[in-house]
Amino acid sequence: MVQRLIYTLLLLIPFCGYGQDEPAAYAVSDEFTMWNLSSRDTAYVHADVAYLRDQPSLNGRVVDSLAAGAMVQIVSPAYGGNKIKGFHAPWQQVAYNKDNTIKRAFIWIGLLALGKQKDASGQLFIYGFDRFIPSTKESPDRYLCSIKLFDKQQRLRSKYTFGFDYAGQSFTESKLLPSMGLRELKQIFRISFLGEACGIPSNHYYAGWNGAMFIELPMRYTVSDAGVYYYEESMLFPSEHRKEANVIYKLIEEGEAHEEVEDLAELSYDIKKKQEKFLWNGKGFNRLPQSK
Repeated sequence: MVQRLIYTLLLLIPFCGYGQDEPAAYAVSDEFTMWNLSSRDTAYVHADVAYLRDQPSLNGRVVDSLAAGAMVQIVSPAYGGNKIKGFHAPWQQVAYNKDNTIKRAFIWIGLLALGKQKDASGQLFIYGFDRFIPSTKESPDRYLCSIKLFDKQQRLRSKYTFGFDYAGQSFTESKLLPSMGLRELKQIFRISFLGEACGIPSNHYYAGWNGAMFIELPMRYTVSDAGVYYYEESMLFPSEHRKEANVIYKLIEEGEAHEEVEDLAELSYDIKKKQEKFLWNGKGFNRLPQSK
């Protein structure tokens, strides 16, 4: 009820008054980001502490701070940008409620969650970037990401950290799933980083929630180059395949084109299929050996 009231108050803010506060000295950013936030969108603070400024720049004066889980509403286009925590993101003006007062300030959107989900009890699941780690000879570019779960009173219940190998993915989405037949789990939070161009993979990460902590589940990915090849992984949980209790199936299909053709509808592939199986024991998973 409190969050609903806050959201209603934010919607009642006179947006026509924002134009005079937009900083003419700063260029509007036309950069597309994974946050993809527009005016009137709501978002949640992902960083442990987010500092807000009177200008869309690190040169702006810090005027306030918000803790992780706080809700804000976007009220401006994106401006400029700064590189913080190893990655670049623009600034946007937000409206928020603090001490029962609606306030406005600018936030570097890298401090906001990339996405959020709420369950029937009002628990809030958010995820976002913690920092960017450049590639080395041993590893590719990657983001250190985290999931945070808050109760209805905006108290942090749990945090789960994972690495995301970045290869040009440009879009992200999430979904909150039921236990899918895995014992001891209450929900599964799926996070996807999607590639929208040839040769850029889509990565899907799964984290199981047992009511006390998050537990890693197998991930999957897909990638393709139109007219050349494709590689696709799909996941089947016990409630979907209904074969073996607490066993996760990963189905893998790989296709390589016979030859180039002008009409992709006439394209034929050499296709290979296989599957992997993972046994869930209530606390983690183990990959089962392949049967001969």
